[in-house]
Amino acid sequence: WTMVAGGGASVVYADTIADFAGIEDLANYGEYSGGPTTGETKFYAETILDLMTREKDPKGRDKIMIIGGAIANFTDVAKTFRGIIQAFENYAEKMKEVGVKIYVRRGGPNY
Repeated sequence: WTMVAGGGASVVYADTIADFAGIEDLANYGEYSGGPTTGETKFYAETILDLMTREKDPKGRDKIMIIGGAIANFTDVAKTFRGIIQAFENYAEKMKEVGVKIYVRRGGPNY
């Protein structure tokens, strides 16, 4: 599962997952960019988390969420991560139940 912000990063993340894990393990390909608000990012994150936490992996593996981005020259990182954190707070128990692991790689001006 990916949640990636602009700069072409989503393509790099999807390609890397396909290279290392196999394309059949890529659950979604998504990108948020263009300066989303906290509310828009929260809605996007909750949509992904709803789908991600509906059931455990049939093979018993943990589910991996990669949150990333590159140059944040038009995205307010504080706003977007505030929305992601709010979504995590709402889905924390479900995420624990299905075994979600989260990896974050985020960069940009002053962050």
